[in-house]
Amino acid sequence: MDLLELTLNIARKVGDYLRKSIPSPESISIVSKSRDDVTRKIDLDIENMIIEELKSRDIDCIVICEEHGIVKIGNTNPKYIFVVDPLDGSANFVSNLPFYSISIASGLYKGQNMLIRDLEVGIVNYVPREVMYISDSNSNTFKIEGNDIMYTEYPHEKPSFVLYTEPRNRELMLKFLDEFWREFPEVKVRIFGAASIEMMQTLLGKFLGFIDIRDKLRVVDISASYVCAKVLNAHVLDLRGRDIGDRKILELPRLSFILSRDDETTRRLLKIFDRVLRNF
Repeated sequence: MDLLELTLNIARKVGDYLRKSIPSPESISIVSKSRDDVTRKIDLDIENMIIEELKSRDIDCIVICEEHGIVKIGNTNPKYIFVVDPLDGSANFVSNLPFYSISIASGLYKGQNMLIRDLEVGIVNYVPREVMYISDSNSNTFKIEGNDIMYTEYPHEKPSFVLYTEPRNRELMLKFLDEFWREFPEVKVRIFGAASIEMMQTLLGKFLGFIDIRDKLRVVDISASYVCAKVLNAHVLDLRGRDIGDRKILELPRLSFILSRDDETTRRLLKIFDRVLRNF
């Protein structure tokens, strides 16, 4: 089985469905809510489509889902694993803002101790723009389908970062922000609300770095973009400098991390966190 082609076809199919889905009171209705997450009917619809697509192909696999958790498909030992974020940026979708995606990562299943770095294929479907970011670690290839561009150097007059933080970690947040702007006094900070796309835009050279210090992003949120990052030799490190790819997928970790293609930017960010985390 061609795992890349299969994952790509599923991402295309559900992306086409989502692209034609106009937000309606039914589709955006909230079906469950937790401290960190809201699940809407459209999230479940997309996730169910992906699960049913895998079932229809008689693929023995494990699916790591945002809403359903860990789902086993087939009657034998799983051969493959799929890590699925059915709708990243659902708040944007609800508000009819064209910045949301479907992310699917996949690989051969290696058992309970399988790591994020063991995933082989990463697909991020930037649905409103009909752009697909496609990566295959086996062939060490990355490509873009659709109208987007990758920059070898930062294209803007002032560097920009994506920065996610929130008041629940108020002391850490304020200490980090103080140190961050001392280190990078001229940068702009932007947040668009779809981490997978913002990670990809960082990899394309449009942002100098991506930072999330909320301990909130899940393995489903970042796996596809992580595969792309590793193929492109980018840094994806937790706040103490360890590659997040060393985390076990089935433990469903929640993560804080930094992402950058630039060695010097990565070094400077890690120095900030080294100073900040000494007190935490």
